[in-house]
Amino acid sequence: MTRFSPSTRRALRFGAVVLGLVFLSACAGDAELDTRSNLQGPEAQDIESFLRWVLWIAYAVFFAVLGVTLYAWKNFRVKGEYEEGDWPEQIHGNNTLEYAWTAAPALLLAVIGVFTIGLHNSLNSSDSNPINVVVGGETVNWEPEIVVVGQQWWWEYQYHFGDVELSAQRIETLPTADLTTATQMVIPVGQEIELEITSRDVIHSHWIPSLNGKRDAVPGRQSAPWKIQADEPGVYFGQCTEFCGLSHSRMRMQVIALPMEEFQDWVTAQMEGVDLDAEDAAYVDQLVAGEVVPPANSTQRAIDTFRTKCSSCHLMEGIADDLWSAERVAEQLVAGAAPNLTHFGSRTTYAGGIVNLYDPETGDFNANELREWLANPEDVKANYALPVSDDDSRMRGMPNLGLSTQEIDDLVALLESTGPRPSDFIIEESGVE
Repeated sequence: MTRFSPSTRRALRFGAVVLGLVFLSACAGDAELDTRSNLQGPEAQDIESFLRWVLWIAYAVFFAVLGVTLYAWKNFRVKGEYEEGDWPEQIHGNNTLEYAWTAAPALLLAVIGVFTIGLHNSLNSSDSNPINVVVGGETVNWEPEIVVVGQQWWWEYQYHFGDVELSAQRIETLPTADLTTATQMVIPVGQEIELEITSRDVIHSHWIPSLNGKRDAVPGRQSAPWKIQADEPGVYFGQCTEFCGLSHSRMRMQVIALPMEEFQDWVTAQMEGVDLDAEDAAYVDQLVAGEVVPPANSTQRAIDTFRTKCSSCHLMEGIADDLWSAERVAEQLVAGAAPNLTHFGSRTTYAGGIVNLYDPETGDFNANELREWLANPEDVKANYALPVSDDDSRMRGMPNLGLSTQEIDDLVALLESTGPRPSDFIIEESGVE
């Protein structure tokens, strides 16, 4: 019998401890992305049910193979003293057994395959379920369908309430959405929502485990509709699951499911521009008209800063509509898009869903963290905000704009006012660590 040296035994014990720690590090309680808890809607539940049966079959196969292996080891091993050159008696295989262990796995895999195809077809099917939504004072019969766009390193959600065939067009040719939000998708409870998933730069993958499996976002291609449905109000977390660059692991998203009445309130609020008082609105009108007017208060200073330093990428309706254009953004960013900030204060996370805009425990606005993001976004999230090459000045992610302390304070106050503020329930439930 081989005996290990003391140093070898110590190394083996150390390796076992490290392996155990690695195994334990994969365990988590109450994890945001626990793929088998808080399942909502028929899609996630069907996946879980199918997975459970496949796992039980896998357990049965594992223990059957292990049992046969142990039986063979016990009954057919070399017994007694073994000398080099000795061979045990050679026994020819049993044809019946060989046929059985060839046919049984093939039959088992065929059965699993049939149910897999059935589940796949079910997940990729969709039903017509139009709902009435009031948009701009008019009632629209909306087939719940949302365009999901991945880019480095955040998710965009477009709502088109008009009569637009989303699945037949690429993202570049779609008309301007009725409303657009970033990082957080808001849906009505109990409704099947079809997702048209695509990308502007590289391949991403959209995954909300509590609602359905993942679907790749491929540039230049609109996916077949991928559906989700939440049966209960709440917040459901997701993660990009296709490596897409420097901040792939920090490209998060959430689905917020609201009762229909609250969803309607959200749509109504999102359709409006930034709420300015008469004096500040008049100041914007003067700037749009080309007049040079000194700002009279902090809000007007923030408006001036946003128009001169932020509007080349970001849209804020009611403040910089005349300066922002998709063509101008395409000249600045590889993806050709940046989050719409018109209702920034109505979301609870930013920077790709990794920073809380409100404290989940107190509900207070996290002004200090927002200041840090505006002062030096690279310290908060790796953005690779550098020109692509000497011949291509476009960037990825949020660059450092070199804002002064006064400019940052003014912008933070302006962004906080771009509500409406989410409910305490959503702030608490959507908090990230």
